[in-house]
Amino acid sequence: MNHIYGYVRESENLSEDNQLLAIQEYGIDDSCIYKDRRNESEAYHVLLDKIQSGDSVILASIDCLGNSYEDVIDRWENITKEHETAIVLLDMQLPDTAKALNGQFVSELVLDVLNYVEKSRREFRRQRQREGISAAQSRGVKFGRRTKMDIREFQKVKDAYERGELTVTAAADKLDISRGTFRRWIKETPEEVVVGEPEAGLEEVVETVGEEGV
Repeated sequence: MNHIYGYVRESENLSEDNQLLAIQEYGIDDSCIYKDRRNESEAYHVLLDKIQSGDSVILASIDCLGNSYEDVIDRWENITKEHETAIVLLDMQLPDTAKALNGQFVSELVLDVLNYVEKSRREFRRQRQREGISAAQSRGVKFGRRTKMDIREFQKVKDAYERGELTVTAAADKLDISRGTFRRWIKETPEEVVVGEPEAGLEEVVETVGEEGV
């Protein structure tokens, strides 16, 4: 006998109460509904132990499966492929994979779409990183190994900056570092500055591109 279960997990777009209401309206008994908090997965794993080939899992929304596309793809594949269980999405106009003439095709289609979106998101981020690196290099930002510095030289420049004799730009130029790195270093202890930090990381570059454009 095939069984129907509900799975609820808090997400950015849907509260637990709204999900419960939608699944209950579908006709699922509370005893067959598994609930997780946003950053939990205990109920999800209990559900995996329950479901068998031919069963169905009802979701109020696809993003209930995880916080990221990677999580959603992994869990969708786990449920539909490894456990051969259908998924019903209440907020999407997709055929019920348990009732569709070719339920496996529908599951594969959704999985392909998810993979495409995730691939596009990664490529977009890589492109922004490349643009950010190019823009940063044009401003003189350096990449590569961590900077090492004589603490006495740094202290001399820092003192001149604090006396108002040097601007941030002038101080950074004297030390051959970026302005952002100089600002960070003057807030740290001398011991921390000796080792130094990378001139710029990809996260910093991506944020810069978002603020300034290329």
